[in-house]
Amino acid sequence: MHLPHVRRPKTRPVLAVLATVVALVAAACGAGPDSSGGGGGSGGGSAKDQSLTIGMDYVTQNYDPISATATADYTYWRFVYDTLVSTDDGTPKPWAAESFTAIDAQHWRFKLRKGIKFTNGEPLDAEAVRYTFQRALDDKKTPWRVRIEALQRMEIVDPLTIDFYLSTPVGNWPTRTSVVWLVPPKYTQENANALVTKPIGTGPFKVDSFSPGEDVKLSPNKDFWGTVPKLTSVELRSIPEDSTRISALLAGDVDVAYRVLPDFADQVKSGGKKLVSVPSGQSANIFFQTTTDTPLKDKRVRQAIDYAIDKNALRKSITQSYGTDLAGQLVGKKSVGYNADLKDRPYDPDKAKQLLKEAGYGNGLTLAFDYSLGRYFRDKEVGQAVSGYLQAVGITVKQNPMEGGAWLDRLYSGSWGPINYWSIQDAPAYDVSWTLEIFRSNNIRKIDADPKLDQMLDKSFTITDTKQRGEYLAQLSKYAQDQAYFVPFHADPGLYAMDPSVQGVQFLPSTYINLFDAKRV
Repeated sequence: MHLPHVRRPKTRPVLAVLATVVALVAAACGAGPDSSGGGGGSGGGSAKDQSLTIGMDYVTQNYDPISATATADYTYWRFVYDTLVSTDDGTPKPWAAESFTAIDAQHWRFKLRKGIKFTNGEPLDAEAVRYTFQRALDDKKTPWRVRIEALQRMEIVDPLTIDFYLSTPVGNWPTRTSVVWLVPPKYTQENANALVTKPIGTGPFKVDSFSPGEDVKLSPNKDFWGTVPKLTSVELRSIPEDSTRISALLAGDVDVAYRVLPDFADQVKSGGKKLVSVPSGQSANIFFQTTTDTPLKDKRVRQAIDYAIDKNALRKSITQSYGTDLAGQLVGKKSVGYNADLKDRPYDPDKAKQLLKEAGYGNGLTLAFDYSLGRYFRDKEVGQAVSGYLQAVGITVKQNPMEGGAWLDRLYSGSWGPINYWSIQDAPAYDVSWTLEIFRSNNIRKIDADPKLDQMLDKSFTITDTKQRGEYLAQLSKYAQDQAYFVPFHADPGLYAMDPSVQGVQFLPSTYINLFDAKRV
């Protein structure tokens, strides 16, 4: 999913409008992130009952994995369902599968772990895997179906072994299976729409009760094949207002506050709670459309825009220093294809003016700039700040802010821009090809039409070894930056808060929550 819908709270503190470049740089000064707070606090449970209440910004409306509308739903599904492969550490590792092997890039064999059962007693076997994948292929409305659409046929070798035959080489096929949540065939077939409110999985927890959009209560799956959670119960409670979520934590009504705005960091720490900062898998960028006849067809103009923006000041101001530098690429350090040798183009407005002059725009030019209002983290403020930087080097910006739905319609019609602010989700895939595929010549967003980039992507999918793919994709990351098809600003803040009595909760860049080792002390 390249376009996760990040819910915007109804009310929240916001940064002052960054009207000029000078104001932005001034606002950039301030304290940096701190990963810990004060001590003390009783939280919403006790060490004896080992229960945990988490205040969430969003609770899923639907527990059937086939109907994903946002990657935020994945956080809920992973408590209950398993996937064949996990990418939590940045590379594909066996999960419900015991192993996977590339016969070649179009033929993969997966062996399942022995003895895994769904909580209703059905076995997690090769037939369950076949059924789950076929169910997604048969439903063209499944949003993540595009990730497995190369699947041509499946062959059950034995009860615990299944072969996948693909229509084209897919060197990262194991990674793609990490978004296919396995469901029980008999239960799903016999109970139409039952998974929506009564999910059955093989994951570490089972659902005791579920009020769509409001509340989920979980208990440990004692028969889980992996590490059985230490907690006796978990409640995921919808508290969409950021300030209310923090107030609930400070009052001891919840033990954990999921997603904390930087505005509340000091309040969390002064209130005796722990603040946890995790690099986010959500990146803030502007993209250029080069398939239309605009000045952006000239690489020098795209590079000039990159030099014109002080990305470090923007990160400090917009994220209050809790965002992460992306070093000139679309993905973080965990991802397959991250290039450790790349760096941002430095802030150099004189260089920007020079490149514009060389491209024939010494007297300035005018460009339209689309950005959404409320779809992404402080998108309005980013849009205004970027416009100020471009005005300063002679680019007249026609700002086109719009509601998120209208913005998305323009994007998918290919009629946007030619400059667009767009936040991209790297995790849970942790694979740069997952992201760079949007630049293919045949992509409906009509960003670029670069035969060399297409060829490099095609070659990457013939490489099945993860390390070798990573090395080749690092070259592709460098090529994409050289061409300046985008300007990456920062990874969004990943902030969470909890009572000091809570230990072992792990937050991932994907926004997943691992509770395997969570406990109250």
